[in-house]
Amino acid sequence: MNKLVKGSIAIAVGATLLAGGASTFAIWNDSTPLTGQAIVAGDLKVVPSATDGVWAVGTTSPVTITDIANYRIVPGDTLTYKKDVTVTAVGQNLVATLGLTSGSILAASAAPADVALASYLNSGVTTVVAATGEGVTGTAPNYTFTAGPGSTGITRTVSVTVTIPFPKVPANNLNNDAKLGAVNLQGLAVSITQVP
Repeated sequence: MNKLVKGSIAIAVGATLLAGGASTFAIWNDSTPLTGQAIVAGDLKVVPSATDGVWAVGTTSPVTITDIANYRIVPGDTLTYKKDVTVTAVGQNLVATLGLTSGSILAASAAPADVALASYLNSGVTTVVAATGEGVTGTAPNYTFTAGPGSTGITRTVSVTVTIPFPKVPANNLNNDAKLGAVNLQGLAVSITQVP
């Protein structure tokens, strides 16, 4: 083989090695540490005060009911129950819904009138849980609990009102089966749930 041919072969082999070697080079990269900080979750809870709640009847000028066990409700009454609770809301711009938990109104017994009254109250009555107090804004049932500037969270004491009206019904939709019925409100409980 003459020198010219040998030179051509050598050049071809060298080109092949260069092409193959180019695919093995690593892509450049780099990293640097950043000074991060811990992320801490907030809190949301409600705790009742040790002071007994107060029942009242009426809307314009509510009258305190001193003995709720012996008070006899009638259609059209509006009963209000007020009790202080402490809402702990840790988290800026935390919005939560206040409401009654299921099972708050139960029939006092298996008697038909008790069952009918409990059914009536649970299905046809408007229940509103309202909150007032420093740092609480919004309208029922959604409230914003503001921690305050420079604070991660402040515990607020708010007054919760549960209003249970007994609306009048048409003559063709009477609730006579609920007469003399009794319900148990010992399980009355307020819930607080964050609004997404």
